[in-house]
Amino acid sequence: MSNALREAYRDKTIFLTGGTGFLGTALVEKMLRSLPDLGRLYLLVRRSREKSARERFEKDVLGSSAFTGLRESLGDGFDEYVSNKVRVLEGDVHVPGLGLGEEDLAELSREVDAVIHSAASVMFDAPLDAAVNSNVGGTVGLLKLARDWEKRPLFVHVSTAYVAGVQKGLIPETLPTDTSPNGTLLEPREEASKLRGISETVERASRARDLMNRFETEARRGLGMVGEEDEVAERVDKLRRAWMRERLVERGTQRAQELGWHDVYTFTKSLAERTVLKERGETPLVILRPAIIESSLKEPSPGWIQGSRMADPIIMAFARGILREFPGDPESPVDIVPVDHVVNATLAAAIRRPEKPEVFHVASGDRNPLRYRDLYDVVREYFLKNPLRDSGGRPVPVPEWTFPGRRRVEGRLKLELTGLKVAGEVVSRLPEGHMVADLRGRIARAEKRGRMSLYYSRIYGAYANMASTYSTAHIVSLFQELSPEDQQEFPFDIADLDWGTWLRDTHLPALTTRPNRKKRRKTIEEKPGEIAAIFDVDGTLVGSNVVSYYAWMRLWELPPHRRPLWLAGFLPKIPYYWALDKVSRAHFNRAFYKNYRGWEKSRAKHLGQESFSGFTLDRIYPGALARLREHKAEGHRVVLLSGALDFLLEPMRDLVDDVLCASLQEEDGAYTGELRGAPVAGEARARMLASFARRRNLDLSRSYAYADSISDLPMLEAVGNPVAVNPDRRLAAQAEERGWAVRHWSKDGVAPDKV
Repeated sequence: MSNALREAYRDKTIFLTGGTGFLGTALVEKMLRSLPDLGRLYLLVRRSREKSARERFEKDVLGSSAFTGLRESLGDGFDEYVSNKVRVLEGDVHVPGLGLGEEDLAELSREVDAVIHSAASVMFDAPLDAAVNSNVGGTVGLLKLARDWEKRPLFVHVSTAYVAGVQKGLIPETLPTDTSPNGTLLEPREEASKLRGISETVERASRARDLMNRFETEARRGLGMVGEEDEVAERVDKLRRAWMRERLVERGTQRAQELGWHDVYTFTKSLAERTVLKERGETPLVILRPAIIESSLKEPSPGWIQGSRMADPIIMAFARGILREFPGDPESPVDIVPVDHVVNATLAAAIRRPEKPEVFHVASGDRNPLRYRDLYDVVREYFLKNPLRDSGGRPVPVPEWTFPGRRRVEGRLKLELTGLKVAGEVVSRLPEGHMVADLRGRIARAEKRGRMSLYYSRIYGAYANMASTYSTAHIVSLFQELSPEDQQEFPFDIADLDWGTWLRDTHLPALTTRPNRKKRRKTIEEKPGEIAAIFDVDGTLVGSNVVSYYAWMRLWELPPHRRPLWLAGFLPKIPYYWALDKVSRAHFNRAFYKNYRGWEKSRAKHLGQESFSGFTLDRIYPGALARLREHKAEGHRVVLLSGALDFLLEPMRDLVDDVLCASLQEEDGAYTGELRGAPVAGEARARMLASFARRRNLDLSRSYAYADSISDLPMLEAVGNPVAVNPDRRLAAQAEERGWAVRHWSKDGVAPDKV
């Protein structure tokens, strides 16, 4: 019978969850394009902080490139067609009644013929509470609601093939038994209750007094002198939640593996299946178990993908040279299916009303296996021919794997991380400075690579060492029941897929070029105050430095006949200060500002005013001043951020909106020579900027920063538009490597004097 699938959906009403996700978006697109006689599609969409449910649907779903073809075919009629077919309901599967009103629930009860539940937490290392609430609580709550609806709708539960856990051999398409994969007797409702109890225990433990004191100490240390009480409280809560998340991940993974599952994702998805079977009553039930869902084979366009799927982070980490080895059995099957196959199988299954629950595996290992070694060979060949480029435009060399096994790989990574930890502790005891900062950065980057590799190994390693294959007898029968016309329009026969061709010509180009990734709009409305222009002062805005300022003020107040004597005593100290600055700008500031010990505050303020007219004005770079005025004209907030002292920068306040700088401690109206808080240099300068941006609601990702020294690197890294001005050698190298703008400003061609 031709087009039987289309006819089966004529005037039918579908209720779909997870419609804003990867699979959900593809389902919506396929239903709207290939089921023109569908009666109505209800989408349950949760609002986000920034968007209503309707806005999320329009921007995240309809705004996806998945709908390009449908938009082109319908032209001006696209919006009307979608409006007639789709009704967006703002709600949440995690709350009673889906968060909907009585009228909406009554309408669903009257109208819905089938529920397709694809919403889920798909993180392999999700915190235990989030995984249970989403995968078990949300699923069961929706089922209990739908089982009482008037039409007794079919319930299609999108699960995963990996609910089988750690098993060997061929896994049949059967319902779960009363035991876990390792044979432990399991009652799903009791287990879910036990898991919620664990989550509550961890939450209470996170509020223990000793822990909260530790979090507060760490928060104050991190914020330093720039932290206000509300920011400290916010940082404490973040640290508490991070501590709690780490324990919940550990407890969830531990319990999952105790019972024979790989991780908390597959564990809670299996609990959902088991609980649905207990609670379904007379509800017709279909359980669809896809394997690893990846980019499309053909529809909505070849290689269409959204987000990163399970295999993608490993592939891209390999291409970037991060994964030098990955634990996996080269003969193990890697069970991948294109997203359009899963969509079509779902639609074929959603017209059934079985007397007994049915299970369908949408997998490839049974009929068209892709081996781990074959995947590696194709990926390596592709990136040898099409290498990624580093920040300098150089091709990234890809490693060659030898498959030494999971134990050896993880053992080597742990040893490497231990060595890096020791090195980090040694370096942390060295004086702050440019060379130490570089060394610390190298260690941090190496540690990050090592931790990432170990993380991938622990999270995904089990899936590269599979000893099981998922039977697809039921899904093959389902496909064969379709008419030839439906098989052409709704294909999901995995035997027709050529893995090498799909990977080389479709999937890998999609990962590396991401033509379907939503692009940030080039033109964004800029509102005054949202964007900042942050200027360093010495060497950037003014051709001077703190030593020159100090010398000028001392000489200005001395009688002419005493100036040579003072200079004779001061000049020999210059090499010491120069060397100290090369080691550490922070140490230099602390040491040099001791020269102000005993200065009366009124004297310093007076000399600061005199220095502006007698010293600073002659050294301001015209190019810098012009750029500052351009930012003001564009409505940007202009900020001076400097390690110089407040009384020196006070005369410049009329030029800008804000001045962030250093200040000295006082006793009895005189300076002690000690800084108030940390020196405004290096990481401390970046923290001060971040704190200021939070208070002023500045968007640093769109802001500008101008600076001249390698010590300013953290500040420049904090903004979206960094500019190196008159850069020293090391900052110039960083700017060239990162592709940053470089400016050379001077006064009559005279370069700025350096310490």
